[in-house]
Amino acid sequence: MADHVLTLPLTEEALERLKAAARAAGMEPEAYAVAVLDRALASGRDAASGDFEVRETDAAFIVDSPEPWPPTTPYDTTEARRRLAEYDRTGKFVDFEDWAADFEAEIEAMLKAKA
Repeated sequence: MADHVLTLPLTEEALERLKAAARAAGMEPEAYAVAVLDRALASGRDAASGDFEVRETDAAFIVDSPEPWPPTTPYDTTEARRRLAEYDRTGKFVDFEDWAADFEAEIEAMLKAKA
């Protein structure tokens, strides 16, 4: 729950761009705007102008792909939602270190199988 509410006047065009970006990220527009604002404030001030700025690279991964960015179709969050519900129900989770070790072992096995 938010501690404070801030009203931001947006043009129709800006609102539509916000909604489109939020849809592409699989988020509600309000949550997406808060995430972008958090990233912008965490990045600090632009040394040259002294103003806050959001760089495109701060808001998205650069993907070397012919697919448009941001994606035109929303991400399938079914598995993420299933896992979150499981965590909410049980409180059990996989430590990052364990997941990373399993992931590396899986990649090594795939590379060995290709060789």
